[in-house]
Amino acid sequence: MRTRDASVATIRYDNGLTAGALTLFEAISLQRERSATSAFGLLSLFDDGRWSLQGALESARRSRAVSASPGWSPLFRAVRGEVALNVGSTAQAGFMPTLQTTGHARMLFEHESQGGRAGAAIARSFDGRFWQTTVMTDASLWRRRGATLHSVTTTVMQLGRGDALADVVGGAEWSRGRSFYAASLGTRLGESERGTVTWGTFTVTLPLREDLWTTFSVGTFPADLVQNLPGARYFAFTLRLPNGRWPELRRRPLPPPPPPEPPVLPTTERLALVIGHPLDSLQLREIRVWAPGVRVVELVADFVDWIPVPLIRQPNGEWRGYYRVPPGLHRLNLRLDREELDVPANWPSEKDDVLGAVGVVIVR
Repeated sequence: MRTRDASVATIRYDNGLTAGALTLFEAISLQRERSATSAFGLLSLFDDGRWSLQGALESARRSRAVSASPGWSPLFRAVRGEVALNVGSTAQAGFMPTLQTTGHARMLFEHESQGGRAGAAIARSFDGRFWQTTVMTDASLWRRRGATLHSVTTTVMQLGRGDALADVVGGAEWSRGRSFYAASLGTRLGESERGTVTWGTFTVTLPLREDLWTTFSVGTFPADLVQNLPGARYFAFTLRLPNGRWPELRRRPLPPPPPPEPPVLPTTERLALVIGHPLDSLQLREIRVWAPGVRVVELVADFVDWIPVPLIRQPNGEWRGYYRVPPGLHRLNLRLDREELDVPANWPSEKDDVLGAVGVVIVR
């Protein structure tokens, strides 16, 4: 999946500097049932002629899901392990570049309407002057009620120079029709130089047409003590075009809205497909297909970059997989026995220049 953003923003840094910026952002992610790789690049051009460039690459690998014992099933139904490696860098006009490499190990606790994670990480970073090693632990919980997702995350850090601090962030995300809203509030405890600090954000995402979205965001963010980057206040307007398909947007009319997402698979209808609620903050979702009698079922969709990815056969005739699916309108297809392409029977379809007919799904 590819995402492109163009933003204009006003930023006031904690050091007193105020600047306007034009920001160009591009991200690419490749999702598999048990692995994910993503990369992003961000270029900011400031009104005083300065520039900054950020980039990161992350790769994660998850274990197979292990069913929880009956005593734990009200809290979570499955447990997974995950390891991840992240490498990021920042370059700015007039300053030395920064570099950070972080290794993560986590346990993921999954449920249809709630879940959590807990883990630890070690980061090695260069802030433009010195190298330091940071040890971190983090834990988060999330719960979905209707169209609202609540979450809270705690991160405890021991910096290389000896300072210990904890960041606690609570957030909420909700939708109204095709519009999405998000708010967060965080606090930092134990930062020796400045004491307790707080920050918050509010974001509104509105559809313009089909895959074209606009976002308004206002808030503050804290200093990055690992890479020695200042905190700031900001206001930003963003234009988002997933997958960068300008010609396709001009050519295709907006399709009629699909019916509401069914809560369960209609087992009388072959090839019925359901995309579940997010299982974590990265939009990992369970995908289920009712396809008894088929030897192999693969998913072909825009959120996996149109690469066929496997679903796993279940004893009752279902096929399941876990992939990251962001909110919005998506197109997908099913490949049966590695040959036949077919559209999910419980979603509307439209013509596609390459695949013929594809299903149209709105994920909330």
